[in-house]
Amino acid sequence: MTVSDKAETIDAKSDVQKPVEGAPALTVNDLALVANIIDLAVQRGAFKGAEAETVGTTFRKVVAIVKHLAPPKEESKEEVKADDKSSAGE
Repeated sequence: MTVSDKAETIDAKSDVQKPVEGAPALTVNDLALVANIIDLAVQRGAFKGAEAETVGTTFRKVVAIVKHLAPPKEESKEEVKADDKSSAGE
């Protein structure tokens, strides 16, 4: 194997790791929307009883992924100020 062959091999591997332009992608918001769609479909009776377990399991998986990937919610500045004021009065 020559040096140029090694360089081509490395380039080929690096292309696999880079995101492809125009490739489909899912965001956390997309997954949250999927969970909401599943929930709404269940509420409207779109699934048969025999399908309920599979749909429920899938719903729980999607929700778990969303919770894992979503950034933690920060307290708003207004809530912090309100907490500070109530602490100062004690």
